[in-house]
Amino acid sequence: MFVDINLLRDADEPLLITQDFAEGELSVASDVSLLKQPVYAELQISLSGEKICVNGVLKAKLEFTCSRCVKSFLRSIKKNFKVIYQPDPVVEGDGEEFSLIYTDLDVGFYHGQQLDVAALISEQVVLEVPMKPVCKEQCGGLCDQCGMDLNEGSCDCQ
Repeated sequence: MFVDINLLRDADEPLLITQDFAEGELSVASDVSLLKQPVYAELQISLSGEKICVNGVLKAKLEFTCSRCVKSFLRSIKKNFKVIYQPDPVVEGDGEEFSLIYTDLDVGFYHGQQLDVAALISEQVVLEVPMKPVCKEQCGGLCDQCGMDLNEGSCDCQ
């Protein structure tokens, strides 16, 4: 889904979007998580000069694989976010570099006259996926010798 930036220029008020995004519309593939239902998003998109401001809320249900015991578990996420987009910086020639300062790390960039909303939602979901998901804090994991699930009991390994 794309938003035409020219429509934002002509509007007197922010654009409001309320939509479910199916897995096929998003790029959230991961080795440790799977989207279990469409991602629900409420977005308010406004334009100030050339900066696009997106305030949003998203809700999703993900299935994770525990990094300790390798069992699947479900988690719901609800996230409020605010993202500012600026036009892509112009790079004049091949090999020319563009440097960012620390405060630029909170800013996204757009190219042309469209903002890819599905990419924005995908990014926000992926930011909520932990590097090593754990089903519960006290998860004992698997025995490194016999492979027994230590959440279900102890083994006789030394």
